[in-house]
Amino acid sequence: MDLAAEPEPEPKVKLWEGSFELGLDGAEGNTQALNFRLGFDAKRKTDRHVLTLDLDYRKKTNRAVETENQALFDWRWERLFEDSRWASFLHGTVDYDEFQAFDVRITMNFGLGYQLIKSENTSFAGRVGAGSSREIGGPENHFPPEAFFGLDFEHRLSERQKLTASAKYAPDTTDMRDFRLNSRAGWEVLIDKKMDLSLKLSVLDRYDSTPHGVRPNDLDYSAVLLWKF
Repeated sequence: MDLAAEPEPEPKVKLWEGSFELGLDGAEGNTQALNFRLGFDAKRKTDRHVLTLDLDYRKKTNRAVETENQALFDWRWERLFEDSRWASFLHGTVDYDEFQAFDVRITMNFGLGYQLIKSENTSFAGRVGAGSSREIGGPENHFPPEAFFGLDFEHRLSERQKLTASAKYAPDTTDMRDFRLNSRAGWEVLIDKKMDLSLKLSVLDRYDSTPHGVRPNDLDYSAVLLWKF
């Protein structure tokens, strides 16, 4: 008696992808320094929704004196429209900086996004919306209304190389001279395919037009190892 062959199970769809990054360097002797960096990013994508998470933490010491201690957590949830390049989004950040006038800054905004370029190797999206922010432990104790403008770019140069860039601009709608601008650029090079190990060179610039006595501009650059999952 012949039995019909059972159909092969469909391959599981990979919903999550992301990476861990780690950087550490230091010096002992005439100069004593230790720089530590930890990062994590993840994306969960379905036919209808996209959830993006990104965490960056940096700590630096010089002769046992702490000179930098920062953490930035960025998240975004998107609702995709069927057969359309449009999407709605909800976005927020949690920004900790021991050397700023505030302890923690929390932002929240929402709006619409549009996929300007979408191809096999290139993705370029723009977003516009509105929201507010709150600085905890700082001199300002209010929720200013803010506009939001964002750009995200990704281009795969080859099987082993990728370029990324993003910018987020949030002005106070009651005074456009009061704004924040965060911009980032990175270059990833795959160095071990079996281990999913890459080298990542990146630069992050954070500008705040109302720094309350500290420098308005923070520029951070790094070279880290990246493990993807």
